[in-house]
Amino acid sequence: MNSRASSRELNDAERAKLNELIVANKALLAPLEDDLSGDDFGFNVNAMAGCGPSVLVDVLNLTAVAIRRLIKMSKKINAFKNMCQDDQIALLKGGCTEMMILRSAMTYDPDRDSWKIPQSKEKLMNIKVDILKEAGGRVFEEHQRFLQTFDQKWRNDENIMLILSAIALFTPDRPRVVHFDVIKLEQNSYYYLLRRYLESVYQGCEARLTFLKLIHKISELHKLNEDHVRVYLDANPREIEPLLIEIFDLKPH
Repeated sequence: MNSRASSRELNDAERAKLNELIVANKALLAPLEDDLSGDDFGFNVNAMAGCGPSVLVDVLNLTAVAIRRLIKMSKKINAFKNMCQDDQIALLKGGCTEMMILRSAMTYDPDRDSWKIPQSKEKLMNIKVDILKEAGGRVFEEHQRFLQTFDQKWRNDENIMLILSAIALFTPDRPRVVHFDVIKLEQNSYYYLLRRYLESVYQGCEARLTFLKLIHKISELHKLNEDHVRVYLDANPREIEPLLIEIFDLKPH
């Protein structure tokens, strides 16, 4: 191997940081039925292939499963675990929607314009992106555009998506953050890891261009996040899972 190729490879510390994300991500890979047993969730998973206001509420409640898993995933990242509880809560409250949007890009099927979610070990569930039309405003159009302009080779590269999720998690300007500089430093380390990972899989110019395009995707993600949070704020708290009420500080209508 020539020295140029070997210098592009991730070093041990970079590989360890990426591997930590891969291990943490296992919390998100279990089929839905693992978390939907018993009477904890009062909605019909099989009805979600349709549309309508009640289906939107069911899909919103389904995100409570994703948020529980994202909390588990985050707690497996040492840098997150070592932060004070106030910062952990602020980062999760501010970042869970952005991380879910990134997950939605990973499960997006462009041919069916739907998300493919593992319902059981044998069965995939399709949720149409159209369901977001029920949310009103520009949520559907903006989310669909975000998905359709997300290059498939990035969406299908788990390493890229996990690093982007870490960048979203460690966003220092969330409301009620205490230690801004500590969080910023951690986020910068993931920006660096993203650049290094891209250098290890793409040639020079393509690596740099991809890095810049992904940075732009993160700025789009922040804007999209605001629209999605409004969907939760507009929901009737009486129909919403308690975890969502807590995360989004929902008030009775």
